Amino acid sequence: MLAWLALAAFLLAAPPAAAHAPRLQVDAVQSGWAAASPPADGWTPVTLPDTWTARWPGFDGVVWYRLRWSETPDAARLRPVGLMIDAINMAGAVYLNGSLIGGDGGLVEPLSRSWNLPRYWVLDAPLLRPGANELLVRVSGLATYQPSLGSVTVGEPDAVHTQFLEATFTRRTSQMIGIGLILGMGVLYGMFWLFRRQEVPYGWFGLFSLLWVVYSYNNVAVSPWPFDSTEGFQRLNHLAMFASAGAFLMFALTYSEIASKAVRRAALALTACGVALLLLAPTSLQDPVRDVTVLATLALYFTGCGVIMRNAIRTRRTEATVLSLCLLIPVAGGIHDTLVFFEWLPGSSVYIASISASATMLGISFALTWRMVKGMRLVENFNAALQQRVEQATRELAQGLRRQHEAELEQTRLAERLSLVRDLHDGLGMTLSSHIHTLGNRDDTHDGVALWALREVNDDLRLIIESSSFEDGDDLAQRLAPLRHRCTRLLDAADIECHWMLDGLPDLRLDGKRALDFLRVVQEGLANVLKHSGATQVDVRIEARQGELSLTIRDNGRGFASGSEAPPSALAGMGLRNMQARASRLGGTLAIHSGDAGTVLQLRCPIDATTAA
Repeated sequence: MLAWLALAAFLLAAPPAAAHAPRLQVDAVQSGWAAASPPADGWTPVTLPDTWTARWPGFDGVVWYRLRWSETPDAARLRPVGLMIDAINMAGAVYLNGSLIGGDGGLVEPLSRSWNLPRYWVLDAPLLRPGANELLVRVSGLATYQPSLGSVTVGEPDAVHTQFLEATFTRRTSQMIGIGLILGMGVLYGMFWLFRRQEVPYGWFGLFSLLWVVYSYNNVAVSPWPFDSTEGFQRLNHLAMFASAGAFLMFALTYSEIASKAVRRAALALTACGVALLLLAPTSLQDPVRDVTVLATLALYFTGCGVIMRNAIRTRRTEATVLSLCLLIPVAGGIHDTLVFFEWLPGSSVYIASISASATMLGISFALTWRMVKGMRLVENFNAALQQRVEQATRELAQGLRRQHEAELEQTRLAERLSLVRDLHDGLGMTLSSHIHTLGNRDDTHDGVALWALREVNDDLRLIIESSSFEDGDDLAQRLAPLRHRCTRLLDAADIECHWMLDGLPDLRLDGKRALDFLRVVQEGLANVLKHSGATQVDVRIEARQGELSLTIRDNGRGFASGSEAPPSALAGMGLRNMQARASRLGGTLAIHSGDAGTVLQLRCPIDATTAA
């Protein structure tokens, strides 16, 4: 921002004139490299700023400039005056009234570089004399590099010093700020490219910045170091200028992504050829090579600007638009410097490309940072989405593993049940059947009670075996099916016609314990019909509705109290007590009505009390 403000101040604000500035008479004369004083004759009137190649083409050497003005002849009224020289190209020494007041160390090759270095002195007695005063400026220069003496200002010290500070800021301070800013960005984005080679635009921008720093160093250098001649330093400067423009074009092509690889290779080859030409060109051709280099640099740079602006129009992206707007400032600066270089802009010797380039760097930095931030946001969004997917997959996997584990546990439990069922069937079942058969052939009453108990255990065992393959989630109709099939087969074998009526059972689910109690009541009721009723028909009705589960078993037998075939009271009482106990566990009531028309057994229990948990 400071560089931009300096540029605006330079372009829009005219330097203040020194108050009471005396009128200067300026003359110039040629001299040899070793001359310690100017020749006595051959002086030519000139106007400052002055570039001597227009007057003495091709002259390499020393030109003396003589500036004369008059102060008050009264020594008592003589006041200090300020003196400023805004530039000496290439090196110089300054004498006031025959006394050296300042100068460069390299007045012969390698020449010092004072072409962009303002100088300021306060002149006072005894150096400053009453009346006529003479200022001699010895300028050492080479015709190829526009040897000249800039503007010289003599006047009030405060006014001249203010002008000197403005010139110093424009020619030196702002240049250093720009170089530091560009160097920092070049290193930053160059390092970013080193760690992410796929981000090619960052690499080209880093190279462009570093090459531009090398070129801009010319604006603040005070010696040709590390070279021992001005020609070597200038060759490097022109090479860096041209190569930086080529790097900028490559940045524009890779950033905009609108050129094929062939176009990029052609641009790179063109830049390489230009660099080779600058390295190999003989010293005698430096003037035309330099002019061609400047024009080629402008062509490459403006082409890159055009590529970026076209990309901004095509994509309408914010960062591309901002970059295009920032490029307008250095484009204007490049045109200005070209006019100054070819001396097509009279009265101006200040180059502002290095200052205006800060706008390019800031625009590119904004665009690349925006691109980086967008990439980071994409990565963050991708990571967030990936994390969500991973969490979802983890949950699904956990659920799957849990279901698999539950299934394996269930399979284990089922296998254990089946093993237990087989053991019960093969062991206890056969033992019970053997004892039942043995006791069935005896007439003893006590044996009858034992026989009845064994049959109860055997029936319970059958139900347990039949229920072993069911889960708590199975409905009552599924649980009832094996018992229904077995009882119907037994009743049919005894010539008892059996009718089943089921309503609402598919939607009713009981836990294993309560289902077993309910089925045991059904089994006991039908066993009584089979063994004691002498019936020819039995109706079984099971309903689940309005929050209640009901069981009704109705037969057309003789009832408990008719005839000698009624079961012994002890046995009947034990069966009824078992059914009553099971009805209580179900939370219901059991009622039995017996008469000449037959027997009716009714069980009612609330569904909520029997529903599986």
